[in-house]
Amino acid sequence: MNSNAESDSANLFAGQVFASWPICDQFISTWGKSQGFGVIKDKVTREEENIRRRIYICEHGRKYMSRSTKDMSSKKMSCPWHVNTSCPNMNNPDSAVFINKIVDEHNHDLNIEAVAFREDKRFSNDIMNDIQFLTQHCKMGATAQRKYLEGKYPSHTFYSKDIYVGIKRFRSTAKSLLNDATKMSDWLDRQKESNPRWIVARGWDDDNTLTHLMWMTPEQVEIGFNSAIALSTMLRTKRIDMGWRCLFLWDSIETCKISFLHRVCL
Repeated sequence: MNSNAESDSANLFAGQVFASWPICDQFISTWGKSQGFGVIKDKVTREEENIRRRIYICEHGRKYMSRSTKDMSSKKMSCPWHVNTSCPNMNNPDSAVFINKIVDEHNHDLNIEAVAFREDKRFSNDIMNDIQFLTQHCKMGATAQRKYLEGKYPSHTFYSKDIYVGIKRFRSTAKSLLNDATKMSDWLDRQKESNPRWIVARGWDDDNTLTHLMWMTPEQVEIGFNSAIALSTMLRTKRIDMGWRCLFLWDSIETCKISFLHRVCL
């Protein structure tokens, strides 16, 4: 039985045996890269928490159905290459993983150099953590982040396109921010239904979009707080990461006035 991914590293064949699913995953992925293509996990069959069957396919497998009328190329081109594996429950006391079938055919060119280039520019977990921090806490754009990352990781080659993808992963969108504001608004409505002494006020624009949300707790009303917190949603600006924040000052419980209004990065 093969106990690690280095065993028979030059070969992938039906009847091959691996000690576990992680070792099988690593071996097939590494073998595919050595041949010039990427491998992805496809269908899986489980019994409770145990994986019993899994199919590995080429990264160009499956078929992309575009709704666009434009003539666009796609990475998904129904490549027939696939590997069927299993971990039988019967007569398999060590829970070994077996290669049952291999269809070693491709309908596209293989490119070892392209796969190696893709692997070399892949971001490590440390780099992704830096991009997340710089995006969410420092509000830095792609150009500034690239300069920072190139200084911190001089041996890694950075491309602006890849950094843009990373930033997009961690940047809040107008839709997600609006969803958060909607959840808060619904929660405040439930509080007011259970206790009418809650004060909740909200504003809307001509398109019926929520523009600000303000509340005052019964405790604040009870002790006569002179201020309350306001939460604003995203306004429709040209940049989706810009919003408005308001501070409301109270003249009395029934009336309030806006002390100041300023635009901030969310």
